[in-house]
Amino acid sequence: MQRKASHKGKAMLFKNNIDDALSIIGYGRWQIPFFALTFLIHFLVPIQIMGSALLSVPVPFRCFPSLAVPLETTSHFNSTSLTSLTSQPPAVTYESKCGAAGQNVSLPPSSLRKTDLSSCSYVQYDHSVFPSTVVSEFNLVCERSTLRPLFQIVISLGALFGAPLGGVVSDKYGRKITVIGGAVVNLIAVAVITFCPWYTVILCSRFLVGMTVGFIVLPSYSLAQETTPPRLRSHFGMLAGLGFSVGIVVLAGEAFLVRHWRQLQLTASSSLLIIIPLACLVEESPRWLSQMGRQQETADALKRAACRNGVAVTPELVRILEKLKTENRTSHDVLAKDHGNEKPLLWLMMFSKCRSYFRYPGMRRILCVTPFVWYLQALLYLGILLNANNFTSNDPFMYVALSGVMDFTAIILTTPIAVRVGRRCLSMTLYLVSGTLLLLDMAVPADMEWLKWVSVMTAFLLCAASYQVQFIFTPELYPTVIRSRGFGFVNGTGSLGLVTAPLITDLLVQKVWWSVNVVCGLAGLLASLLVSFLPETRNLPLPETVQDVEKRLCGNKKLKDSEATEERAIHETIELNSTEVLEG
Repeated sequence: MQRKASHKGKAMLFKNNIDDALSIIGYGRWQIPFFALTFLIHFLVPIQIMGSALLSVPVPFRCFPSLAVPLETTSHFNSTSLTSLTSQPPAVTYESKCGAAGQNVSLPPSSLRKTDLSSCSYVQYDHSVFPSTVVSEFNLVCERSTLRPLFQIVISLGALFGAPLGGVVSDKYGRKITVIGGAVVNLIAVAVITFCPWYTVILCSRFLVGMTVGFIVLPSYSLAQETTPPRLRSHFGMLAGLGFSVGIVVLAGEAFLVRHWRQLQLTASSSLLIIIPLACLVEESPRWLSQMGRQQETADALKRAACRNGVAVTPELVRILEKLKTENRTSHDVLAKDHGNEKPLLWLMMFSKCRSYFRYPGMRRILCVTPFVWYLQALLYLGILLNANNFTSNDPFMYVALSGVMDFTAIILTTPIAVRVGRRCLSMTLYLVSGTLLLLDMAVPADMEWLKWVSVMTAFLLCAASYQVQFIFTPELYPTVIRSRGFGFVNGTGSLGLVTAPLITDLLVQKVWWSVNVVCGLAGLLASLLVSFLPETRNLPLPETVQDVEKRLCGNKKLKDSEATEERAIHETIELNSTEVLEG
């Protein structure tokens, strides 16, 4: 009974009229478009974030020196002389080395391409797997090979700026309008990437794509979470992440069928043609409307939701809606005053106004811990992903599909556990085991490749599961007034992890072979430690204001102190009874 009372006390830390209304309305036809929109946007993300694994694949090549006979003189030779003057080794080998590796030739065969590279005047690519990639089209080999990683880095840099900015726009102008605008700009950028012949312009467009990912992913996720009843929030929040896993598997299939990188880019991004009209059809978040002081619109939206779900408008629901109409939300939070003119969260942390948030212990803890957790988990996720590529490098399509299957499995296994165990405890365990496996992997003998493969793949599975838990856990930590900006801020710091991971797996590993295992393993252990400082959010309503966050923190402390006092009293009673028995 005492334990049940404790859980009940936690749930009553603060009253949430919107959660009460959603609990009565339930989940039905009204919420399905929100879930479908979030699922489709997550389905789109793989081509945007992971597309470089199939778009800019390093293609085997071989170099030839300058030709003895100019190309203009080829018309003077017949096919016989062309064959005799063209010297090719009988067995074609692509050593992917720069310099005069091949024999000197008088005329280039049709597969040779003239370049402006001093170490590789003419290059021949192996098109047996990929007829066209970014590398082969723009000759990103030899001295231009440093330009190839930029194709992936600019996406992460765009997400670094786009995630916080998308949160700011979402909190100020609404979740719906932000998703629509971001999707339209994303579609324009994809079109430029598909048809533009200049690599510099393509990189700029990729940066824009990375920015708009923050404008569509985070607000759509907030939109789905804020319209879901509390008891189902964990299930549907994590199931929405299945769109990412399915998108990875589908991307591998599309790449297997469509080998030209421009056609693949356009085909895999075609879901934007469904996302844009669907975003126009969904309603705005009632929770955001309430925070903006539009209480009448909030009540009307919830009433339409009840009708769409076939729920009778009970007297209790009428009472809640009437209370919403007369509620002055801005009076609940000193930081919500002048909400339309407040500065972005990222700027708040850079300038003096950040004191408005950091003077609250609960918000201070969340703002200090969550960015580092997201940075470490992004570094851990991508670090394992790139390191695991060594096991399946001969079949990139199978590798990408396998990554999606593991991500899918992680979500399916984690969803029911997160509901019963709690977000904090589950995250700590997943990070801890994942990091430990990577550190232990260094002790596995080299001849036991199957054991090394199992340890790395298991670590990736656990890391993918923890990533999904954080997509539920983090939005539940931030109050509605800054939820999108807070979520965007931590995603921005996560993008720094995506930028850091390739530097470790591509550059540092060349000097220190154990760098990937140690860095990623320690990242998992440190993330597990940091999560322990965050409060649990399971079975608690979403906080609306900063005061709600503080009440939750203080309420948890009071409940813990009360339980500790009760336990001490029980122990004292037992000791007293034992003493009386001995004296008797």
